[in-house]
Amino acid sequence: MQMRPNSRYPFGHSIVRASIPPGTLLYHGRSSDAFPEADWIAFDPEHSQVFARGDNGTLFTFATTRDLKLVYFDGCSADKAEGVDDTQDILIWGKLGHDAGRGPGRGEQVRIADACEWAKEFDVDGFIRMEMDFEIMYCDFTRGLELVSALNIVNSRPGGPGGPGGPGGPGRKPPPDGGLAGPRRGPLDESHRGLDGTGTPPDGPPDGPDGPGGPGGPGSPRGPGRGSPSTPPSGWKGTLPNIGDAVTHAGSWHNTYPGDLRVHVDPANMLTFFDPAFTSLIPSRRARTRDQYRLQNVSAADVARAREDIAEMFSRPSGERSGVDWLALAQTVQDRFAERLPYLRYMLHLPTQNVSAQAAAVRQQFIVSLIPYMPRAGVGEPAWFAETAQGCKAGFTGHLPVLRFTKQEHVLHNALDEVLHEVCRVLTSAWSDAFDVEDKSVDVAAELLVKWKGEVDALVEWLDWPVWMKCEFGCAINEFCLIPQPRFGRNPNEEMDHTPRCVAFAPPSL
Repeated sequence: MQMRPNSRYPFGHSIVRASIPPGTLLYHGRSSDAFPEADWIAFDPEHSQVFARGDNGTLFTFATTRDLKLVYFDGCSADKAEGVDDTQDILIWGKLGHDAGRGPGRGEQVRIADACEWAKEFDVDGFIRMEMDFEIMYCDFTRGLELVSALNIVNSRPGGPGGPGGPGGPGRKPPPDGGLAGPRRGPLDESHRGLDGTGTPPDGPPDGPDGPGGPGGPGSPRGPGRGSPSTPPSGWKGTLPNIGDAVTHAGSWHNTYPGDLRVHVDPANMLTFFDPAFTSLIPSRRARTRDQYRLQNVSAADVARAREDIAEMFSRPSGERSGVDWLALAQTVQDRFAERLPYLRYMLHLPTQNVSAQAAAVRQQFIVSLIPYMPRAGVGEPAWFAETAQGCKAGFTGHLPVLRFTKQEHVLHNALDEVLHEVCRVLTSAWSDAFDVEDKSVDVAAELLVKWKGEVDALVEWLDWPVWMKCEFGCAINEFCLIPQPRFGRNPNEEMDHTPRCVAFAPPSL
């Protein structure tokens, strides 16, 4: 569970079984001390405290009493933008674009109610989603949780439209109620408004029970923080706090590997719509970039197949898997090549001053990457290069207990093999060219440098690993790294700049 890759590819394609161990703290904020029922709960207090609005604002802290059984939706699955909830629609309703499933107020209440109805058959406690931080749509606060505290906290509204770095900057006057979120509809509808493009919730305290904070709890269409500021408590000195960027900053703590470790995702029970078995999705991807891939062209047959697999995943005993640590294995592969490939790319893009020396230096990097797989016999023969490529590819996966795999583990195995095949193919092909490059003419070496540059560039762009999704030169002490997410009302076909950028904290009032 990492913020950056989910933000980079907001239209999630995976439905994953997950758990949270006992003793984990979770948070729920609202404008009263009424105990929540089916509602939203957050992983970080910053995500909930902004919903504890008004003088009666209460921040509930809960601790898990047992392993929670959860569903995790990847991507920006709690943002209110078309397409980010496709996987939810398929799980809950068996079709996309459910009439009441998206949008302000009522839509989110229908979603959590119907999701929790589905959950009963499989003893699922809730559904993990992501917006500016991770949240859970939790089905019953009397099961699996104990109340640690319910604190009437000091609070204030966060910054104004745009959130950190947004168009209005901290403190801009919010739009009137009844904007993107529409008119108020009563307690149920008010309980979970979320983020629109302004990052602000409705004005005034809610009429009744709220989401993790009342209107604008995690994942709702209007977002946290707008509403009546608290009256300073007796004895308070100075201004009340401005917490406008606190939620997004807290989310950034989970930007990169290992992500949020409080949740244990189970890749052996992960359905992905990148599985080639879902053939109806393949044609529409050919004309799109990866960040535009959606599920809107999925066939009824593929939806039925997916729901059968999901039911099987959540019905099987938790220990029924091969035992392979897929997260560690994938990270091991990434660790091996995640620095070498960009370094190769860097070397190949250097201004050419001495072609022969540059080709020789690049050759050394090919050797370093592949030498664990090079036998001493048959050096330089075509079979020797083929054996090197095979060793590079099979070295990570050839020993795995395939006969014990779940259906989903076979998909993971094939995906990992495909990645390794392409990485090892490109490196070994280039190594074959570079084997005797030190004996070649300058013209030949120059041609090979151009060839390798194109091949390595294409490989890095195809892999697009999360470790490369970063603010390249780091951020200042008063900044954090952010990839923008889609917001409510955005056209899913509209191009969006997913480049990581440094965002300044809300500046102090001067």
